[in-house]
Amino acid sequence: MSLLAEVQPTRRRIRRGLGLLGDSFSANCHTIDPKAFGTEAYGYAGAIAAQTGLFPSYLDNQGKVGDHSGQFMARLPSCLTSLTADLWMLLSRTNDSTTAGMTLADSKANVMKAITAFQNTPGKYLIVGTGTPRFGTKALTGQALADAIAYKDWVLSYVRQFVPVVNIWDGFTQAMTVDDLHPNMIGADFIQSRCVPIINANFEFFGVPLPTDATDIYSAIRPFGCLNLNPLMTGNTGVINASANPVAGSVLADSYKASGSGLTGITTRWYKEAAAYGEAQCIELGGTLAAAGGYLYLQLNSNITLANLLSGDIIEMVSAPEIVGNSRGILGWEAELIITKPVSGASTTIYYRSMDKYQEPFTFPANWKGALETQRYTCDVTETVVTARMGLYLAAGVALDSKVKVGQIGVRKI
Repeated sequence: MSLLAEVQPTRRRIRRGLGLLGDSFSANCHTIDPKAFGTEAYGYAGAIAAQTGLFPSYLDNQGKVGDHSGQFMARLPSCLTSLTADLWMLLSRTNDSTTAGMTLADSKANVMKAITAFQNTPGKYLIVGTGTPRFGTKALTGQALADAIAYKDWVLSYVRQFVPVVNIWDGFTQAMTVDDLHPNMIGADFIQSRCVPIINANFEFFGVPLPTDATDIYSAIRPFGCLNLNPLMTGNTGVINASANPVAGSVLADSYKASGSGLTGITTRWYKEAAAYGEAQCIELGGTLAAAGGYLYLQLNSNITLANLLSGDIIEMVSAPEIVGNSRGILGWEAELIITKPVSGASTTIYYRSMDKYQEPFTFPANWKGALETQRYTCDVTETVVTARMGLYLAAGVALDSKVKVGQIGVRKI
């Protein structure tokens, strides 16, 4: 029997910031449609962010559809010099399995190159994943399958000596994919459930900066206070439009408004309850949505005062949402910072989001709680409207018996 105390691993301190290196598993975590201005965060990165507060900026998404691990290397320097992400994830090398002439030894050499580069860069850290199995039309066979399994075993037995590793292979099923390969919402939630404990065990970080006092309002005294009124969601004088299908007696927090669209078959009950800070705005959902496309918005009743924004100011929205119930009929409960400004001479509305909605039938897990932080926007004083909202998106044909809650809504400079 040894009386020596085992040295406990040191948790490394990082800033908010999550980076992604890899293939389509990384690239698909953000919208890359140019007209969307690359402003959405979703997939497993958004799911990790909701549980940890690690902000996954699209600027730190070094994933590219179809690339193998050798092609990752050209983007490695951008990971090491990022000003916004300290913790990076390399979860997949699936295209190595389908690249002619590429061997398991090639995969190992490329991944070790990335590990060494991170170890030689102070303040930058890497988590390596096992990758996931492929199914159906995307399934691997023969030597390619043997190599993929051997890579998984190598990560878990050898790579773990150098960096934290995460096993997302075992337990990942075909039902978690959208196309026999890439994760759907259920798959994204599975991946975050494996990644978050590894992150929390090895790293510490500031978390999402939610407002915690009622007087946290922008002023000359508090230049980084919330730009919106009532960040703690107290009171009951907000306006609920009829389009939200509210039942009698519904109430909404002061300085907020609610509206909806396409809610045939749905009823909503709006009420308040005490929260850790201020009050939570609660919405009880009933009925079954008749057709796809239904949504509810809980929005600031007054737009952000533009005079309080200077050129170069960086702003974001944060919130503390929750889903409670037995239904998978919720496509998204998402934070949105909304900017309207001229782009190429035309007034354009841009949505900076966290936890983008998913297409049916890939809906949220029944019970979910986290903190959301939208993509960050840099002001240039051409803005005509700056506002924020929570967007609740519903699935058609699913009987709803869920409640959603939200508190601590703040738009602030960072």
